[in-house]
Order: sequence, then C-alpha cells, then structure tokens
Amino acid sequence: MMRLVALVERPMFRLFLVGLVALGLQTTVLNDLRPFGVILQIMLVLAASSGLARGSEVGAIAGFLVGFMYDLVLTTPLGLGATVFAIAGYLAGFANSFVHEPTWWSRMLLGGVASAVGTLLMPLALAMVGIEGALTTRVVVIIAVVAVTNAVMCVPFEKLCRWILKDPEVVPI
Repeated sequence: MMRLVALVERPMFRLFLVGLVALGLQTTVLNDLRPFGVILQIMLVLAASSGLARGSEVGAIAGFLVGFMYDLVLTTPLGLGATVFAIAGYLAGFANSFVHEPTWWSRMLLGGVASAVGTLLMPLALAMVGIEGALTTRVVVIIAVVAVTNAVMCVPFEKLCRWILKDPEVVPI
C-alpha cells in the first residue's frame, strides 16, 4: 500500500494520468469539435503549460511524455510528436524564465507562441521525414486557431500543471 501511495505522489505519474484523460478528450470530443475546420490541440497546451508551470527542463520532459502518448494513437512516425511537444514545452519554460513576474496575459502569450511553434514544427518535421501533403498553406490557419485557443486554455492548464508537477512532500520518519 505504501508503494502505491509513493507512486501516485510522483509528478510524472500524475502527469501520465492527467495525460490519459486529455488524450481521451483529444481523440473523442476535440476530434469532432473543429472550429474553422481545425482540431484543437489539448495535448500541446498540456505540454506548453507544463513548461510554464515548472520551467524548461520539466517542460521538455513533460512535453516528451505527453507527445509520446499522443504519438501512440497517431499514424505519424513514432517519436515525432514527442520531439515536437518536448520542444514546445522547453520553449514555453525557457521564454517564461525571462519574464520577471509573469502575469496571466504574459502566460497566455507565451503559451500561444509555444503552441504556434509546435504547430508549425509538426508539418515541417513530417515533411523532413518524407510525408507529403503536410506542409500546405492551410498550416497558417491551423497555427492561428491553435495558438489562440491554446492561449486561452493556457492559464487554467498552467494551474493544473502546477498541481500535477509539484514536488512530493517529504515526510520525516
């Protein structure tokens, strides 16, 4: 019983559990809900918000974990989404480190920019590995919609990621 409690207290395990819920929403509800014909990217906002909540290193690790989970249900090459999401999580945390006292609007802006970069990197990476048709002019519309929606979702997700990725409390023996 004690080992189960210790496992649940680990931040990456909590991120995995929340990532499973987000993945379920991503592949069901958000797959049908398409503003301007664009699938909203809740997994990408989870990766970017992790970077905003805990910094660039944790953002990169969390982005890789969330991206790898998403890769398992996509038909893209395995690891491509994980790499892109890791870059987005790292970028969000790195950019946030330059802000002295982050406000809600600066976190929204940084989350939107990190999501836009992640959305742009995915078709670029797909084109680099030889998948044709991923890099079209429609990418501009996709980037705009994903950046705006992820910027709006970034503040509550960042608070969620602060809880998910908090360090476990050390209890003296």
